Amino acid sequence: MMTISSGDKLAELQLLMERFAQRARNQIKMLENPFNLANGHVFVLMYLRRTEMCRVNDVVKLLGITSGAATGLTDKLVALGLIERTKPEDDRRVVQLSLTEKGKETVELIRKQRMEWFTSLVGQLDEDQVDLITEAFKLLLQTLEEK
Repeated sequence: MMTISSGDKLAELQLLMERFAQRARNQIKMLENPFNLANGHVFVLMYLRRTEMCRVNDVVKLLGITSGAATGLTDKLVALGLIERTKPEDDRRVVQLSLTEKGKETVELIRKQRMEWFTSLVGQLDEDQVDLITEAFKLLLQTLEEK
C-alpha cells in the first residue's frame, strides 16, 4: 500500500495513464472504420464475437447506458446488416442479438487493424519491457476487479 508521501508518484502515474489512453483512442480512431462506427458500436460487435449472442439488456449493463440508447445503438448495427435480432421459440418476449456474416467480417477487419497498430507500438519494446508492462497491467486489473 502506497503512503501519502508517494502522492507525487501516483499523480504522475495517473497523468501518464490518461495521456496514454487519450493518445491510443485518437490513433485507433484514425484506423479504417468501414461503417463510421462509434466506440460503443465496436464494443458491442467485439462482445458479440466473444459471446455469440446477447440481449439488449446485456448491452445496457455492458456499456452502462439506458435501454433507449442501447436500442438506438443496436438499431444502427441492424440497419447496417452487422447484427440481427431473433426471438427464441420458447420465449417470444426475449430479443437476442447476434453477428451476421457481414458483422463477423467487420469485426475481424477491426481486430486485425487494431492488432497491427498494437504490434507496431509494442514491437518497439524489448521482451523485458513487455513483461514488465504486462505484469503491471495484470496487477492493476486484478486490483480493479477486486473492488
